[in-house]
Amino acid sequence: MTPSPHPRDAEILARASWPGADDTGPPPPLTGFVVSDFGPMAAEAADRCLRASYGDREELDAARRLRAGRTAVVLGSRGGDLETHTATAAAVDAGRPAAPLLFFQSVPNAIVGHIAKRWGLAGPVICFSPDGATGDPLGEALDIARFLVSGGDADEALVLLVEQVGADGGPGGAEALLVRPAAQPMEAAS
Repeated sequence: MTPSPHPRDAEILARASWPGADDTGPPPPLTGFVVSDFGPMAAEAADRCLRASYGDREELDAARRLRAGRTAVVLGSRGGDLETHTATAAAVDAGRPAAPLLFFQSVPNAIVGHIAKRWGLAGPVICFSPDGATGDPLGEALDIARFLVSGGDADEALVLLVEQVGADGGPGGAEALLVRPAAQPMEAAS
């Protein structure tokens, strides 16, 4: 996955991805996130990014906890959780009920909630699907983050871009950026 290189008036405080150069195999598993690596990829990229800026989550001091409390989470994915979608479709096609944990539509929101709870991120959370194959997922995510900052809802945002399949059809990945967008007047942001 190669996000757009331009920061669009945002200070990038930290950046991380999964897989990284040293990663082999799947991301570490997460309880409750079964069948698919969508959630674990997002969580691992987010953990790496937030650790680079905030330090170890078990040792957050008061200033970093206050900062986390004003951090929004914005997740963008064109394909969403394709593996869970495929498993659900296979169960339905075979006449079996879909497993309760396999509601693919809720996986992005569930993983964002998991990340927010783990790190004490108390700003707004937004999951979206970027505009078409020619869109700019990072640019759209930064626009959303900028809007949240301009509206006073957050001071910074954890931006996650997650795709299970890369643009070339190969393996996907997750990119996480902790950003502080330049605030704009509300009328300019709309």
